Amino acid sequence: MDCYSKFRKSAVTFFVFVLITIFASQLYAQADNKTKSLNFLVISDMGGKASLNQKSVANAMALEAEKAKAIFVLTLGDNYHDDGIPNENDPRWKTEFEDVYNQPSLQIPWYPSLGNHDYRGSAEGEIKYSKLSNRWKMPYRYYSKKEMIDGTDSLLIVHLDTTPFVQEYYDSTSVYYKHVLGQNTQKQLHWLDSTLSAKKHCWVIVVGHHPIYSSAPKHGDTKELIEQVLPILKKHDVKIYMCGHDHVLQHIQRENFNYFICGGGAGFRDVSQSEYVKFGVGSLGFVSAIVTNEVVSFTYINSESKTLYSYSISK
Repeated sequence: MDCYSKFRKSAVTFFVFVLITIFASQLYAQADNKTKSLNFLVISDMGGKASLNQKSVANAMALEAEKAKAIFVLTLGDNYHDDGIPNENDPRWKTEFEDVYNQPSLQIPWYPSLGNHDYRGSAEGEIKYSKLSNRWKMPYRYYSKKEMIDGTDSLLIVHLDTTPFVQEYYDSTSVYYKHVLGQNTQKQLHWLDSTLSAKKHCWVIVVGHHPIYSSAPKHGDTKELIEQVLPILKKHDVKIYMCGHDHVLQHIQRENFNYFICGGGAGFRDVSQSEYVKFGVGSLGFVSAIVTNEVVSFTYINSESKTLYSYSISK
């Protein structure tokens, strides 16, 4: 065989090898994307003044965060109960947050929402604490955060500020009156509509403090959110809303829309049943979430690290 023929054969062999390598890497990337997941925890009504209840939930969260390799935590409001927290420099940040959630697995970003009790203190103080903390990340009263599931697919988490929607707080005798005045809910609704219109994501989860629907004797449904927020979520085919306020763990399903209530961060109350309730208990606990490009799974876990309920939503 002459030199030209040998060169030609070598070139063809090399070219075939390159094609096989590229094809194999693409298949591997596709398979890898399908198996990647985004793992995080969700807690609400965690303001427990460093009580045993709050600490027991924190310990269970830490175990789950380590096991699931959670990369962030969502809070759904009432980060500080009773009269909230007065400012970003208050010593309770250390005793009721930093020292309670002090486990290594929980030293990850926390993306908070505001609750009604946070409004009784300083909502601005909670926002400003973001500049003092390595993990507390609340840029505004309401905001959105995109998280990548893999190289191409994303999860959009939309944090609402639900307290200003509740009309009873505008009663001049309410402890919330002076705090909600001046909040523009129409501007927030416009922002929500615009945010959900801007770009298509693999998954969208909207979170807020007050329930849209809830089956519990203490609070229950929030008619203002049913009337004003829910139509926008339906318009954009959002199927998942997570909240707290009612101190229960509950999954409600109505018209193919899933409502997950996760209010057991530091205490719990009675729960009610209805035709829409797929799961509901009065218990301390939190949610462990796993998101892939095909499935979102939510698992309720109590303060003893016991799995209470799991539910998956497929594309």
